[in-house]
Amino acid sequence: MKTDLSSVLNSEQAAAASTIEGPLLIIAGAGSGKTRMITYRIAHMLEEGIDEKNILALTFTNKAAKEMQERIQAQVGRQLKDLTASTFHSFGLGLLKQYIQHIGYHNDFTIYDTNDNEALIKNCIVACGYQIPDYNVRSLLSFFSNLKTGREKMENPDGAIAEIYREWRLTQKAYNVVDFDDLILLPIKIFEEKPWILEKVQDRFRYIMVDEFQDTSLLQYRFISMIASKFRNIAVVGDDDQSIYSWRGANYQNIVMFEHDFPERKEFRLERNYRSTGNILKAANALIVHNTERKDKKLWTEEGTGAAISIKHHDTSREEAGWIGAQIRNDMKIRDLRYGDIGVLVRTNALITELENTFTEMNIPVRISGGQSFFDRREIRDILCYLKVLLNRNDDTSLLRIINTPRRGIGRTTIERLRKHADENNISLYEAIAEMSGSSSPFRDATKQSLRSFQEKLAGWEKSAGTENIIERIVSDTGYEAMLSEEFPDAPKAVDYRMHGIEILSDRLKRYLRQNPESTMKDYINAVTLAGDENEDDSNKVNLMTMHASKGLEFRIVYLSGINDSIIPSSRALEENPASIEEERRLFYVAITRARERLIINYSDTLILHNGEEKSAIPSRFLEEIPSELFRNEEMSAEDRKKAQAEMLKELIAKRFSKQ
Repeated sequence: MKTDLSSVLNSEQAAAASTIEGPLLIIAGAGSGKTRMITYRIAHMLEEGIDEKNILALTFTNKAAKEMQERIQAQVGRQLKDLTASTFHSFGLGLLKQYIQHIGYHNDFTIYDTNDNEALIKNCIVACGYQIPDYNVRSLLSFFSNLKTGREKMENPDGAIAEIYREWRLTQKAYNVVDFDDLILLPIKIFEEKPWILEKVQDRFRYIMVDEFQDTSLLQYRFISMIASKFRNIAVVGDDDQSIYSWRGANYQNIVMFEHDFPERKEFRLERNYRSTGNILKAANALIVHNTERKDKKLWTEEGTGAAISIKHHDTSREEAGWIGAQIRNDMKIRDLRYGDIGVLVRTNALITELENTFTEMNIPVRISGGQSFFDRREIRDILCYLKVLLNRNDDTSLLRIINTPRRGIGRTTIERLRKHADENNISLYEAIAEMSGSSSPFRDATKQSLRSFQEKLAGWEKSAGTENIIERIVSDTGYEAMLSEEFPDAPKAVDYRMHGIEILSDRLKRYLRQNPESTMKDYINAVTLAGDENEDDSNKVNLMTMHASKGLEFRIVYLSGINDSIIPSSRALEENPASIEEERRLFYVAITRARERLIINYSDTLILHNGEEKSAIPSRFLEEIPSELFRNEEMSAEDRKKAQAEMLKELIAKRFSKQ
């Protein structure tokens, strides 16, 4: 029995969900139930007889893609193994696994993240005869990314930067490496050079749906529009008022391009909000209307006016953090709340430290979003790759990572010749090194010696692979700490931090082997590869994050901290481009619309910076754009503050004595 969409969706949602042929532009405001609409739309497509394998649903996070797949399956009551619900990058990765061999790569390619690419660029700087300290490698990588994706151009094609860029691109190819930009760029290259592959993909994915369309880059739009151009059954869902990622290539004007490229489109607008109270929506609408480059829309709700928006002035940012912490503790006592119901949002990562330290001192559990997994850290992955090669000589991917980490004089040209020899003789890279380091090898003596030395070290470590101190031996024999010191000559704490991480890895391996006497180092490697970091359950902690990281989330109570001019809007962003004021306003709009029941806005007269320096500040200009009648001045009563402080002191004393 087919679902009556009008009985489960509002009229605008039902109209969008029931239209499944041709191009659609769906403007979905914050909290307007777009995920629900998307779920029912795809379920409706399946009910109408469209094969699940012909449907492609794209979004921007793995979590959102997984949730979409699960909700659709729950709606139709069966598993959908052939339905593709994915992120852009995961979808591009899947295509590369199928077709990358057609543009000169091997199918067993490795994906490099930011840390990997920075290390590779450092190698390329040295290979080109330049000095690492002369370059800001992080800025260089950002520039190289912009070059690859067409957002910037090389001003001097004969300069040192151009030489390093060319070496980097050639080395990536020699190492059989791709990065996140390539997950979109290379499928486009395949489509352009091999039209039959594009047609094959078009015939497979005849119905396409793109969520968070305002966050797509020009390349992502080109990528997906190439696939959609044959059957033209593409629905894009987005909100130009929530476009906040221009710094990573997002282009909200893709909505305008879509209107141009698909003139026969139908358009729907979802403006009814199911998340926030009336006062919160009035504030959001009053703010965003000051932007000129936007589609006209106005969020509304039937859920009532709700509480006034609280605004709190503080003398210093340190006092502000303490007040927010005390307010949270008070809320937990007098309201039916969990810590996980609370979101504390800031404009920049730099504002997180004071809040995190304060919450920790006040015994408030806190979760910081966007943190890096221990096993994703570059130094940890380096050491794990050494261990993997000791366990499996044929692991070419891991061997390529460590062959020149630290540098051993084995350059790109040598690696290219080794790969070619391995391919021609159907052997592993390890075996190719053994054959090409002999007396009959065409390599020069210094290169042969470097290869033999590397091979001898691997053989020596293999004999100790089952011992507890294998990691310490690898670090010592390779001079890994010296390599880090060379990379961070003016930052000894950065070296200490990375070396401490390796010590933690070594301790974890030792503890695992002692607690599991029947297990081996290989079992440990398999365990951490499959499970990743050992994260505890953190679902019931205060959510402390940047406004950017909060997009797509919602909380019963939201505290906005550091709502000062120069912070939001960012003075740095405005200096770089005065027109970015509209994106800063969109970011504040996103932050406001994360709140369901209560919104508390905080600002300080004095900001305390990382170095302890104090800086005078004024409230954000955006606060003047919100009608004053929506605000109330928030002050915790003296009695409540006294109770909160006494309770905090009691817990701190109990905590201290419990450790003795």
